[in-house]
Amino acid sequence: MSIKNNKASFIGSIFIGVVLIVAGLIYGYMHSKLFLTFNSAEKMYKDEYYYISDNKEVYALSIYDISSTGITSDDGKIELYQIIGGNGSLYYMTANPNNSKIKSLIDLYDKYTSEEHGEDDLPPVNYLMVELISDDSYNLDIIKDLADSFDPDYTYRNDGSLHDDFYLKNTSLAGSIAFHIAITLVIMAIGIGIIIVALTRKSKNQDTYERLCELDERLRGNIGELENIADYVDKSLGAFVYKDHLILNTKFGFDMFNLKNLVWIYHNITKHKMYVVITVSVDFALQINLYEDGRIREQRVMLTNDKKAEDAIGSLLTYIGMNYPNSIIGFTPEAKEAYREFKLTHK
Repeated sequence: MSIKNNKASFIGSIFIGVVLIVAGLIYGYMHSKLFLTFNSAEKMYKDEYYYISDNKEVYALSIYDISSTGITSDDGKIELYQIIGGNGSLYYMTANPNNSKIKSLIDLYDKYTSEEHGEDDLPPVNYLMVELISDDSYNLDIIKDLADSFDPDYTYRNDGSLHDDFYLKNTSLAGSIAFHIAITLVIMAIGIGIIIVALTRKSKNQDTYERLCELDERLRGNIGELENIADYVDKSLGAFVYKDHLILNTKFGFDMFNLKNLVWIYHNITKHKMYVVITVSVDFALQINLYEDGRIREQRVMLTNDKKAEDAIGSLLTYIGMNYPNSIIGFTPEAKEAYREFKLTHK
């Protein structure tokens, strides 16, 4: 017999942790172009990058003019603008009139228009992130009316320099960047956490092993001898009672508890269900509450996933109850009250 948790469970945890870290890195790499825009429309435009998700298409547009149509939503939070793009086309765009970027652009191009410039002078270029909207019939009807008044003979619409079949919505990639960075970090954090827990568990297993060897040096390098010398043995659970200590050697860990300090012990069952009805797995754990060094120590210890283990756990608790009669055994209203009174008198 060896420490079970130091083998397959430990290796499996390390493997899963590494896989999750790699998965996080791959996920981050897949979205690296999005991250590297730094939510900058200018960088996005110069990198010729556009972002398309299931419900969103975001592009960077160079603009040489922007002006308000005077049409706003009832609450005043949305205003319709017309903008001149870098290709000379006229687009209609909705934006929040209180947006600092929009306000600064309006001021910039109003000032530019009021100044005198040579024929060859080009207006300053700026960049905006925009989302293409083609399924909003209400706003598209308004835009079509504007286009009809501006281009009654369809001259500009026919040559592609004016569009009334879609409009642009000023937007940002900040939310998308934050969302995908969060997913990347969460995946990697889970992987790192699993590895840390596995390493911590292995270190704790070693501490338990040293304590066990202090209890009986014959067990150093020969834990299997415990099956022959323990007062209580249940190999199916990995549970042993030896020299007033409960020793648990399971795939979840290697633990040892001094039963002379035991206050309350009971088991609990967690059933994992599919579709609320079908039980797919069962977790059995022991709740072990001790009083050591003047303080109460409460610990939940995973024991097994074997659905048939309940009788074996009952036998273990019965044995402990018979041999350590001062302990509280089982989970009942009387047991809860007895433990509550114990805590009140041992603060």
